[in-house]
Amino acid sequence: MSTVPGDAGAGSAKPTKKRPTKKRPTGGTTVATGDEEFEETEPELPPLSDADRRLEWRGDDVTLPASRIDMGAGGEARPLEDNEINTTINAQSGGVRDCVVTGATGTDLRATITVKLIVDGSGKVSKSKLHAPRYLFEKGLLNCTQKALRAVKFPATGAPTLVTLPVGLG
Repeated sequence: MSTVPGDAGAGSAKPTKKRPTKKRPTGGTTVATGDEEFEETEPELPPLSDADRRLEWRGDDVTLPASRIDMGAGGEARPLEDNEINTTINAQSGGVRDCVVTGATGTDLRATITVKLIVDGSGKVSKSKLHAPRYLFEKGLLNCTQKALRAVKFPATGAPTLVTLPVGLG
C-alpha cells in the first residue's frame, strides 16, 4: 500500500521555476522588486579636465553705446532702475537658469555663471555675453541662453542699460 499526499493529482500544478537574480555593478543600494534584486548605482559623472572647467567669456560685445541726447524728444530717456531689473529677472529668468542646469546635469561642475546683457531702450535684450565653464559652452549654453534672453522683456525706458545676472551652479 502506498500513501499519496492529499493534493496529489488535484489540478494541473506546474513546477515553479526560480528566476535568477539580476545584479548590477556594486557600489550602490540593493533594491528588490518582486522576484528581482539588483544594485542601484549612482550614474558615473563624465570626466572633466581642467580645460573643461576653466571659465571663459563668449558672446557679444556688451559695451554700452555712446549716449545721445535728443533735445526734440518729449520724454526723458533713462537707464533701468534696480527694482525694474530685479522684478524682471525674478519673473522671467527661468529660461536662462534652465539652460545652465540642462548643460550641467550629470556633472559635478560648481561655478557662478555670469550673464551680461544690454537691454535697449525698448526693453529688449539686444546683446549678451556669458562667463562660464568651457564644458557648458560645448553643451550649447550660449545659444540656449541667448534664445531664452530674447524672450525676456524689460520696461521700455528709452535708454540702453547694462545688466549683470549671476547664476549659481552647484
